[in-house]
Amino acid sequence: MSEDETTEGGVIALRLTHLFDTIHPAGRAPYSNPEVAKAINDAAGEQILSSTYLWQLKTGKRTDPTHSRLKAIADFFGVEVAYFYEDDAARRTDEQLSLAAALSNPLIRQMALSADGLSDGTLRAIEAMIQSARKIEGITTPDATGK
Repeated sequence: MSEDETTEGGVIALRLTHLFDTIHPAGRAPYSNPEVAKAINDAAGEQILSSTYLWQLKTGKRTDPTHSRLKAIADFFGVEVAYFYEDDAARRTDEQLSLAAALSNPLIRQMALSADGLSDGTLRAIEAMIQSARKIEGITTPDATGK
C-alpha cells in the first residue's frame, strides 16, 4: 500500500471502491453513485449524502466522512460500519464477499454442497487437485487459504 493509501481517506476510498466493485445484483454492472445516494437518502427519508459526495469519498478527495454517513453507506452494502475503521473487520468482510462471489457460480455451489460429509482426508485431496488445476490454468491469485 502506498503512503497515500494508508491515510484515513485512502483506506476509506479503497474500501468503498471495493464495495462498489463487489456488491451489486448478479448480471448487471456495479451501482452508480447516484443510485446509491438515492437509495440511502430514500431509506433515511432525508438527504444524507449526494452522488458527488460519494464520488469524493471514492476518489479520496473527501477524507472526513461522519460516522453516520459511513453507517448509511455500510447499511446499503450490507456490511458493518467497522469495515471502514478496522482492518480485521475489513479482512473478514472481504473474505465473506469473496466466498459469496464464488458461491454465486452454480457449479461451485454444487461442488461445495457435494463435498459436505466427505472426510477431511478426501477434502484435502480435492483441495490439492484444485490447486493443481489452478497452477495448470495459470491462476496466480491466492485462494481462500492464502496459497
